[in-house]
Amino acid sequence: MNRWLIKLLVVLLPGTAWSFGDLRTLDPEDRSGEWSFGFAYILENTIYAGDERDSTDLVPLFTYSGEQFFLDSTDFGWHAIDNKKWQLDVFASYFTQGYNDHSFFSETGGVRPPNDALKGMERKNTVEGGLELTRKTDFGRFGLQLRQDIHGVHDGGEVRGRWAKVLRGSNWQLEPWAEYNWLSSGKADYYFGVREDEVTNNRPAYVLDSGSFWAVGLAGRYTAWKHHQINANISYRAYAGDMVDSPIVANDSGTSFQVGYRYEFGGEKTVSHDGQYNFVTNNARPSAVRLAYGCTTETKFVEILQGDINCADIDTHLASAFVSRQLTENMLTLPIEGWLQLGLGRRFQNDLQSDFWEGVFAFKALFRQFPWSDSVQTRVGFSNGLSYAGRIPALEIEKAARKNRRESHLLHYLEFSLDVSVGDVLRVDSLRDLFAGFYVHHRSGIFASSNYYKNVDGGSNANMLYLEWEF
Repeated sequence: MNRWLIKLLVVLLPGTAWSFGDLRTLDPEDRSGEWSFGFAYILENTIYAGDERDSTDLVPLFTYSGEQFFLDSTDFGWHAIDNKKWQLDVFASYFTQGYNDHSFFSETGGVRPPNDALKGMERKNTVEGGLELTRKTDFGRFGLQLRQDIHGVHDGGEVRGRWAKVLRGSNWQLEPWAEYNWLSSGKADYYFGVREDEVTNNRPAYVLDSGSFWAVGLAGRYTAWKHHQINANISYRAYAGDMVDSPIVANDSGTSFQVGYRYEFGGEKTVSHDGQYNFVTNNARPSAVRLAYGCTTETKFVEILQGDINCADIDTHLASAFVSRQLTENMLTLPIEGWLQLGLGRRFQNDLQSDFWEGVFAFKALFRQFPWSDSVQTRVGFSNGLSYAGRIPALEIEKAARKNRRESHLLHYLEFSLDVSVGDVLRVDSLRDLFAGFYVHHRSGIFASSNYYKNVDGGSNANMLYLEWEF
């Protein structure tokens, strides 16, 4: 059970070592309670040896900046102490240092060639837990961060000493920053060492006692028309000691450039009863609960939207339950509602393997202002988010084997939904907020364009029938 809870953190939180917090998309003093989503494009020069040292990556961004809790895509945490002088954060972070025979090949979707320095080696991403104590001064924010693997991947830890100073304008920010990182033997050896069973003629065994590097950078953030957040970050990292001498490392330094866009929902925060606004417990915006059941299919997402609806021959199924809450009634100044979704699914594998759970975190755009909506409420929705499966679905295993590609527990989530009001159809007023409909449950690696999803080329779809109660 504890291992499943850790995996679920990956859903809520997915080159050179970085987590999404290193993109510096958020103002460190932001406590606005705003939700946002978007994408970042990363160009970096990895220190690893191999044919593809310059890599690109497309990654999703999901953020929340609350008084007590925060979410920065892969970093989820709690401000245990937060005042004018001190800040203590407790957090979990999805650490994306892992690599395999498809990593760093985002542009080509290729497989690492036989003579590549990393051929046949695989290192996993992991979830790390930690604490960060920050001292706030006029000269900037000075922080000490301690983090430890809590997912049993490398069983090591890391210490980070950090400094940053935010320079603010009316709608822009610049943030010069610097940090020093020390990696314990477990972490340094896992990601930069060579095991005995990985030895080749050109790759000797190598064990690290520790590792370290320092980094400097400049981040920028710009707000356009209130809801549109644009950010960029350029950085330089220099590595030292045992890490540089590793046979799988070709450079002693690396650079990276990231640019991202986020849409901030910015809906009015109304309370349901007396007291301070709270997104979960004191929020007047509508909520919804959805129950669904359906079958998996090999038909492509676009083809399903064109009306090609069927079930796969392997006869696997999915049951899901979603809860959601409205964030705003108007996105992009249009009558399109924004919703936050959390979902839990049960994958039934028809004895091909054990059944398992799947978690989903997503943002949904919902439109219901059709000319006939006064007579029969009709809603169309599109969701964008993350899906984490406890096992790889049987259909995805089969499709990956055909292409000689990797699979991934964590994939991108898309959803298309269409429904109508049961009460309007049956002319029963008490059921007007009950909707019956169809949705497509889609998992994919974004066409092998993301190392974050292990360069998966493919995924799976499920055709789902559902009932959703809005209240």
